[in-house]
Amino acid sequence: MRTRTSLLAIALPLLLGACELLHKPESTRFTPVAGGFEFRAIADAAYPESSANGEAWRMRWLEQRLKQTGTCPQGYVITSRETERLATGSLGSIYDVTYAGRCSE
Repeated sequence: MRTRTSLLAIALPLLLGACELLHKPESTRFTPVAGGFEFRAIADAAYPESSANGEAWRMRWLEQRLKQTGTCPQGYVITSRETERLATGSLGSIYDVTYAGRCSE
């Protein structure tokens, strides 16, 4: 029994940590372009592609990147949003969600 408990004590943080990596802003890509930006983020079971909650998280991550880079200090407008399914598993699909935006003047 002790071995099983020890195994769970090691495995659980590793599993949770692996899942967390997909959900952090570090798993996003932000690219400033002339007059705006391109932003890519993951959508998965925790942050579904078509849910208001998932979209709210992606917008938080975008705003973090905008602030970190000093891009669009006067605000921005999303000009396009595209999704690409990367994989489908037992918990649902994983998508790349790519946003293009332009800075407000």
